[in-house]
Order: sequence, then structure tokens, then C-alpha cells
Amino acid sequence: MDIGSGYFVGSSIKNKDTEAIMKFLSSPENVNKMLVASELGLPAITPVVKELEWQFENSSLSPLHHNGKNQNAVHRQNVGRMIKYVMAQFGYVPVDGGLSERARIPKFANSKHFSTAAIYEKRKDAKYEIDIKIVEN
Repeated sequence: MDIGSGYFVGSSIKNKDTEAIMKFLSSPENVNKMLVASELGLPAITPVVKELEWQFENSSLSPLHHNGKNQNAVHRQNVGRMIKYVMAQFGYVPVDGGLSERARIPKFANSKHFSTAAIYEKRKDAKYEIDIKIVEN
């Protein structure tokens, strides 16, 4: 069982695109990037947003692009909920205080469709942990 599989239990948003987005967000490489961003006080999505948008902005069942004011906002909100689920598996919860200037995604992230996102901090026991190894070939 992978990290993201529990997210869709009883969910009405499960489809091939949302499953692919969750697979992307819960991959070890991207989880590690989001954890590091959180430790730096940045929104967790910061280091993965550019690739996330590139891969999924025009997906057929869960597009992340804008088509007019507030269009497809629900799909971007679903990404935020998925990130919240993934981060919780590692003991991270959103920082209290709601959205603030600090929660703006930095310009260096080159996000086209996301402007704000949650910042996380470690405050709970983790179900999973990241294990990074350098192994000689």
C-alpha cells in the first residue's frame, strides 16, 4: 500500500487524474522536497509546483489551469487537500493563522496557476518517514 492510497477511501474525487496527481505528490522525491520546504518555512508545494502544473494543468478530469475567474479552483483546492493528507503522514500540520503573506508561493517557484498554499510544521507523530541513503555502486 502506498502513502496516498488511503486518501481516496470514501472519496468522490477519485479518478485516473486525481490518482496520478496523488502518486506524483506522494512519491519519495516529492515528499522529501515538500518536507524540506516546510522546514524552511515555505509553502510545501513550492518545490514541486512547476512540475505539477506542467504534468497536470490540462488533465481531462482534474485540470489545474485557469479558464476565467475561479475556474478549476476546486481542482487546485483538491491538490491542497492531497498535500495536507501526505504531509500528515509525516507528522506535519498546517501552521495556524490562515493564509498570510508568508503563505504566498515564492516567485522563484514559477507557478502559473497557484498563488497561495499552506505552510506546514512538524507537530505530530509520523506514520511514515523518509530514509535518504547514498549507496556506492
